[in-house]
Amino acid sequence: MADFRPVEATKARILSVRPAPAGTQIERANAEWIEVIVQLDSDLANWRLQHLRALWREELAKPVEWEWLYTWGSPSFVRAGEIYRVHSGSRVRAATHPLPDDLASGRKHVYAAGPMAAAKLMWVRGDYARLIDAFGTVIDEIVVWPEEEKPTPQEAPTRR
Repeated sequence: MADFRPVEATKARILSVRPAPAGTQIERANAEWIEVIVQLDSDLANWRLQHLRALWREELAKPVEWEWLYTWGSPSFVRAGEIYRVHSGSRVRAATHPLPDDLASGRKHVYAAGPMAAAKLMWVRGDYARLIDAFGTVIDEIVVWPEEEKPTPQEAPTRR
């Protein structure tokens, strides 16, 4: 059981998650991200973002699939108002071929993958993202639910 202290719950929260649009190539994995906003000047040492694949997916062999997406170092002093954008892609890719999302101002950009070969697209509809403190307590959780892409209207058949 985690030693939960009320102040832990007010340090940070998940602001938003942006999955990549359908058909996105792995080279553009940095366009997919999750943002965490810091609400108190504090230390986020050993806080982690967790990615969970939903239970009701038929294609999963295990009842739940999860992985650690990002871990704040120790110590990790943060200031209120800072926004951490955790990209699914690679820091190397951002340095050599940055996307507009890698250059968005007002954010601290961090990357889930180090080398380019480790980058992957991970967020799909129905996944969960959790912000977990150093004691293992779930501080915040969000469900990935992007807007549905509208099908393009089909052209009317031509008469002969």
